[in-house]
Amino acid sequence: MTALWLALLSHDPGGATAVGQVNDLDNRPAGLMCLWRGDDRPHPQALRADPRIHDIAGPACVISLAMASPKARPIADDPAVVHARRNALRDGRPCSVTLLTDDPVSIAGALTVARAGQPGEVAALNDDPFARLWESRLLRTAAGVLGALVRPTGPSLERYGGQPWPSDRF
Repeated sequence: MTALWLALLSHDPGGATAVGQVNDLDNRPAGLMCLWRGDDRPHPQALRADPRIHDIAGPACVISLAMASPKARPIADDPAVVHARRNALRDGRPCSVTLLTDDPVSIAGALTVARAGQPGEVAALNDDPFARLWESRLLRTAAGVLGALVRPTGPSLERYGGQPWPSDRF
């Protein structure tokens, strides 16, 4: 499976597989969600995400983007991360969820996606388990960027050799 890289940037750096406008909940511009496919990091701020989260036919979405501090990124099997993963599995309301990785060991954050037209999914973002761990932002994305239904694999505690959870391959 080809890797997916994701970054929220202020401008289009060019060469992205998909680029979509992102706004805060008050519809003020918050940047561009840029996604790239490929094995090599395409941009210094790009983080690896589960490739199944990209959906060119996906609807407009509301996302919770929870980011760990670059100076305090936990390892994948940190008990707090494992607990948040279990809560995400148990909840089952979000449309998609993926951890974001920067290297083969540490977790850089998490992206939880709700379809804008599904009020139950959007409401669940107010209690995003990853937002309890890290600074989080609720944002709106354009259609055609995110939204594929990703049913997390689990409950697992293994590391995936740099693959962002919910990867189903080692």
